[in-house]
Amino acid sequence: MPPADASVVIPPAPCPWADGAEYSQSLRVGEFVFVSGQGGFDQSGTVVVGGMAAQTRQVLDNLSVILAQHGLSLASVIRLGVHIADPADYVVFQSVRREYFSPPWPVSTAVCSGLLVEGMRIEIDAVASVTAARHGTAGTEDPTAAGGA
Repeated sequence: MPPADASVVIPPAPCPWADGAEYSQSLRVGEFVFVSGQGGFDQSGTVVVGGMAAQTRQVLDNLSVILAQHGLSLASVIRLGVHIADPADYVVFQSVRREYFSPPWPVSTAVCSGLLVEGMRIEIDAVASVTAARHGTAGTEDPTAAGGA
């Protein structure tokens, strides 16, 4: 049985193309935020053009928008689940990931998957910690401000 103060918080979907979808874009359970798999969709719901690098940036930007609803940033991400349509694109993903993250990296699993939307090359889901931030995350605020040492 969960503790009496445990609750699930589900904010409205920040990406308008997800309205009416039969899943939550994110939810907070206790000290963790779980973010559903995000594709490289712009605000109109169209897969961005420009190949793997552009789609990966859009996915990570979408994750940032969703995490912000919970008062978090990518510095709070502790796990990534990465689905890539073409294994040859993995090196592109790694390169773009370095623009958004740095050591210590979030733990992650990357697999080659058949993705559901035509033209979609990558999908990433994430788990973030509400109470801790990784140190050394590229392009983020000082981790000590989020309770780090």
